[in-house]
Amino acid sequence: MNNNELISEMKRRGIRNPWELTEFDQWVNDAERKDINSILSTQEVFGLKLWDMKVLEADQLKNVGNFGVDYLFLKKDRERVMKLVKEYQEKEKQEWSMKLVSDFVHKLSKLSVHGCIWV
Repeated sequence: MNNNELISEMKRRGIRNPWELTEFDQWVNDAERKDINSILSTQEVFGLKLWDMKVLEADQLKNVGNFGVDYLFLKKDRERVMKLVKEYQEKEKQEWSMKLVSDFVHKLSKLSVHGCIWV
């Protein structure tokens, strides 16, 4: 995960982990946007918005709004990401389970170059 601005801000404010953040820490969203914009300037990526599975192209990610994207992936991994989404959606239709969701999110997290933190 590449969130240098967010990590720097958290350290500066004495916040040890994301679980200590609250909805009053709006500076997190600004730091998240800076990190996303930084990634956009150095890597070819696209975004995925869970749970509507909306794909966002790089030009839609610049200065994205709060909660506008959840994961960033390398453009070259798009086919793999979309395969994971399709597999998840097919299994979800058959029988939803917490394990299904957990496995899906874990696979996305491992493949992503950045997982977003919004408050």
